[in-house]
Amino acid sequence: MPHPDALIWDDRYSNDVRWRDLNSPRALLVSHLDLLPRNGLILDVACGTTPTGLHLARRGWRVIALDVSNAALRIAHSKVREEGLPVSFAVMDLTNPRLMPERFDVILNFYYLSRPLWETYRKALKPGGLLFFETFVRDDSFSVEMDGNPLYYLEPDELRSTFRDWQIIYYEETHRISHSMKQQNKPRRIAQLVARKPE
Repeated sequence: MPHPDALIWDDRYSNDVRWRDLNSPRALLVSHLDLLPRNGLILDVACGTTPTGLHLARRGWRVIALDVSNAALRIAHSKVREEGLPVSFAVMDLTNPRLMPERFDVILNFYYLSRPLWETYRKALKPGGLLFFETFVRDDSFSVEMDGNPLYYLEPDELRSTFRDWQIIYYEETHRISHSMKQQNKPRRIAQLVARKPE
């Protein structure tokens, strides 16, 4: 039986052009490209159509893209096939996947929160590897009706505190405007982290 989240996301990617046509890589990653190792292996978690992964693959990095939505990965795969890019795909329940230890040079986690993954990331990154993480933070304006399940939101400073034993290269909590129908251009608080695993 399909994962419940897969049904939701398959519907979005199949029927909503706004999800299918996401093409811009995440600004947090683009602004720190100089940190990435040459010829590294990058894991893009909860990647959707992996616009960030495609951006990196076009520049020579190898990417493994994971998502629960087969529909999203089919869209991404068609672009990879057309351009001959070094991207591999796997449909996976991401709440706590099994990843090989010390396998990846970089892990990308954008707008997906499963706290059990944090320990997985600690093990799966090579020593000196980089974690890019960006997602929503609860604030005083949070409401379950508008914002959904509170488990999918960080607490203030939670992300930085979780990786305080790593080298924090960049950290910021700020606001961005949401353009979703449900959010109606409401400013939403986000946390952005770039951290290096100790050697």
